[in-house]
Amino acid sequence: MKTNILKKSLLLVFLLFSFISNSFAQDTVTMAIEEIQTLKKEDKFFTTVYGYSEAEDFDSHKWRVVEVVFRDEDSESLLIEAETDKRGMWEVVDVDISSLADGKISIEATMVDDYGDILSTVTSSEIKDTSFSLYEFLKSNIATSIFILMVVLLLLGFPMKIPLIAGTTFGIFLLFDSDFSKMQFMVQQMMAGIRPAALIAVPMFILSADIMTRGHSAEKLIDLVMAFVRHIKGGLAISTAGACTMFGAVSGSTQATVVAVGSPLRPRLKKGGYKDSFILALIVNSSDIAFLIPPSIGMIIYGIVAKTSIPELFIAGIGPGLLILALFSIYSIIYAYRHNIPTEPKASWKERFTALYKALWPLGFPAIIVGGIFGGIFSPTEAAAVSVAYAIFLEGIVFRTMKLKDFYSTAKSTGLVTAVVFILVGAGAGFAWILSYAQVPQEILSSIGISEMGPYGVLAVISIAFFVGCMFVDPIVVILVLVPIFAPVVNAVGLDPVLVGTIITLQVAIGSATPPFGCDIFTAIAVFKRPYLEVIKGTPPFIFILLSVSVALIFFPQIALFLRDIAFR
Repeated sequence: MKTNILKKSLLLVFLLFSFISNSFAQDTVTMAIEEIQTLKKEDKFFTTVYGYSEAEDFDSHKWRVVEVVFRDEDSESLLIEAETDKRGMWEVVDVDISSLADGKISIEATMVDDYGDILSTVTSSEIKDTSFSLYEFLKSNIATSIFILMVVLLLLGFPMKIPLIAGTTFGIFLLFDSDFSKMQFMVQQMMAGIRPAALIAVPMFILSADIMTRGHSAEKLIDLVMAFVRHIKGGLAISTAGACTMFGAVSGSTQATVVAVGSPLRPRLKKGGYKDSFILALIVNSSDIAFLIPPSIGMIIYGIVAKTSIPELFIAGIGPGLLILALFSIYSIIYAYRHNIPTEPKASWKERFTALYKALWPLGFPAIIVGGIFGGIFSPTEAAAVSVAYAIFLEGIVFRTMKLKDFYSTAKSTGLVTAVVFILVGAGAGFAWILSYAQVPQEILSSIGISEMGPYGVLAVISIAFFVGCMFVDPIVVILVLVPIFAPVVNAVGLDPVLVGTIITLQVAIGSATPPFGCDIFTAIAVFKRPYLEVIKGTPPFIFILLSVSVALIFFPQIALFLRDIAFR
């Protein structure tokens, strides 16, 4: 009898102890819902809940089951189970709540122990709204939204820097839920975009080109080319293409080449019997060679963004540039025969030597730039500084075409152009960052399956992207935005970044002279004061030649890499 009483007493004590222990555990466990995220994906709503638990007894909330109930106002519910980790953290991810009614959705999370007893409970709520939300629509289609905004601003006549900055600001507005304090990120990225020291070369090359355009250097280069080829059929047109190539080796700017070469040669070409549509197309497209022949401003920007050797890019651009010159010359000869263009008198050797003698000073520019970089005497930035000093010496002392006040006005003009360029560079860097943050490049590249393509396929996609981009947007902006997008793919496939840079530079040059919005077209409209349709009328044959060279570069990369390999390998 005493034994039975003792057993019952022990059992009672055990049950009482268990009850006290469970009560103590329940009292010491607290739960909280930390974050609730509801997203709409393809007309369905998915909710993710993050929570945590705390307790004085650490083991009491470790590896515990959490039952999460989602309930609408019609009492329809969903039950999802989760488990805490060793720190008491728990989550339920992408719960489909599409079956629940619109309105307030209550969320109740309950922690239970191994016996199914409740340890702690916490509640919260979320609003489900299936009505159309413009903000959510724009956020889920961020790339399209930014693109439409930029196109509208461009069509309204805003300069390119405004759509870039507006697109970046709009992207921050959507990505960070209207929190404009995050604008600091855009400012940081813009400042980082203009920080590279190599960018100093850009305003220096612009300044040296501006000095030569105002002086006599361009005319002497034109006279040199004319003295050797003007007597052959199509000689004037060949001289124009050759002069663009030689001036490109001095300036590195397509727009400066249009102004410097086109202004004096257009009247001579018209007098020689060429149609104005052919003349304008020849000048605009021949200026593309200036983007390939060093010193190319486009290659400098690409080299900075892609972290690729600028000297190697400079040398690699010579081969494609000379090939384009040869093909343009052949087309000019064919055009001259078809339209029965008369030839000019052949220059005597005395005239040729005189022209060569007068052009020796301007020819010093490519010798200094290419020879200095090739010989390892100075970097591209230092070469730019030397070219400015040489231009000042040439036009101020040797030719005496410019006085001190002329240099002041030239420097002021260059400062304005440089300011625009650097604003574009900074705005482009900020825009590229917001696209990368929103993972737009990854979505675009995955949608076209570029990760599964071989080298030829990747180069084809890159060529199309840059060509189309520069038909609408400034070349510098296209390089700044698209190069970071394609850089991982280029590295993954194992393509030579110098070859890729040469192809990209050629494509942006072609796009710059291609309708509807190629920037060189509008430069020609402003300089020659001719209507848009007349400027673009004769461009198709030249664009075909340029695109043919692009295809040749893809399948025969040694066109670009042969000289590079000799110089640097």
